[in-house]
Amino acid sequence: MEYPPFQIWNPVKVVYGVGRIDTLKELGYKKPLVICDPIVTKLGLIEKIKSFFNEMYIFSEIEPNPSCELIDKIVTSYRNQNVDSVIGIGGGSSLDTAKAVSGLLENEGSIVDYLVGGKKFNVRKPLVLIPTTAGTGSEVTNVGVYTYRGLKKPMTSDMFWADMAIVDPELTYSMPVRVTASTGLDAFTHAIEGFWAKSSQPYTEGLALTSLKMIFENLKNSINGDKVARNNMALAATIAGIAFSQTRTTAAHAISFPLTSFYGIEHGIAVALTLPQLVLWTYPHIKSKMDGLLRYLDIDNVETLAEMIEKLMIIANIPTRLRDYGVKEEDIEKIAKISMEANIIKLTPGDITYDDVVGILRKIF
Repeated sequence: MEYPPFQIWNPVKVVYGVGRIDTLKELGYKKPLVICDPIVTKLGLIEKIKSFFNEMYIFSEIEPNPSCELIDKIVTSYRNQNVDSVIGIGGGSSLDTAKAVSGLLENEGSIVDYLVGGKKFNVRKPLVLIPTTAGTGSEVTNVGVYTYRGLKKPMTSDMFWADMAIVDPELTYSMPVRVTASTGLDAFTHAIEGFWAKSSQPYTEGLALTSLKMIFENLKNSINGDKVARNNMALAATIAGIAFSQTRTTAAHAISFPLTSFYGIEHGIAVALTLPQLVLWTYPHIKSKMDGLLRYLDIDNVETLAEMIEKLMIIANIPTRLRDYGVKEEDIEKIAKISMEANIIKLTPGDITYDDVVGILRKIF
C-alpha cells in the first residue's frame, strides 16, 4: 500500500502518571479559571487544585453536551476578571468547554460566531486539560463539540490544542461502572476509527493499534475497578485521542450526534451502538487492512471482533438495541439524514450512503 502525502501536528505536552496533577503547581499561573462539573467538586479535586494557587476562579456547573448558551454565560461572567489561564478538569464536556472559553476570553463575540458563523480564533488564554475519565481524548485534540439549537456540532481550531494535558489515572478511580464502560467504549471507537479513516496514515495506525490492544486487555478489569487496568485505560484513551486528532472520526461518531441530541444517549454508548455493524460493513472495503488489525489483536475473523465489541457492552449491562433508548422505528430515516450531514462521515472507508446508514440502524433497532 502506498500512502499519499500527510502531515502530523499535535503540539500538546502530555504529562502521564499517578499523582501528576501536582504538575499544576509548577506552571506559575496567578489567577486561573478552573472549569469542571459538580462531580469533580464532590470528589474534592477542587480543594486539591486550590492548594496550588493563591487565587483562582471556579465554574463548576458544566452539564453533559455543553450548550452555546452555557459557554457564552461563562465568558460573560469572567471576561473582566483578569483570568490569566484556563484549566479544564473532568470529562469531555468540561474539557471542550474550557477550550472554547480560553479562546473567547481573548476574542470577541459568541461561540456561535465560531461554531457556525465562520469566525476563527487567533489567540487564547494558556490552557491545561485534565481528564477524569478514560475515554474522550479531548485533552489531546483540537476538537470541541457543542450543542447548538438542540444538536451536537463539532468544530476544530488550532487554538483548541492545549498547552498541556495532565493524564493522572488516579483521577479515574472513582468512575462508576457505567461511566467506565461508556468512556472506554468511546476510546475504543476513537482508536478503530483512527485506524480505518480515509485520512489515516502509518503514524495514526500504529497509535490506534496499540490503543485497541490495551483497551481489549484492560476494559473488562477496569469496569471491575482494578487500578492497574484503569491506569492502562487512561493511557490508552490518550493514545487513541492522539491518533484521531490527526484523522478525525468517521460514521460511528457522525451517527452518534443525533442519538445523543435527541435521545440523551451518553456519547460513549452512542458511538458504540453502531460499531459492531460498522465493523462488518467496513471490512469488505479495506479487507487487507482489517485483516492486519485482526492478526494484531489475535482475533480469528471480523464477526468475532463485532461480537467482542457487543460483549463489552453487555458486561457493563448496557443495552445494545436502539429501541431500548426510546428510539422509534419511524425515527430511523431522520437519524440517518442528520448523520449524513456530518462531514466526518465522508472519512468512512467505502463511501457509506444514506441507505447504508438506514440499514445499519435497522439491524440494531
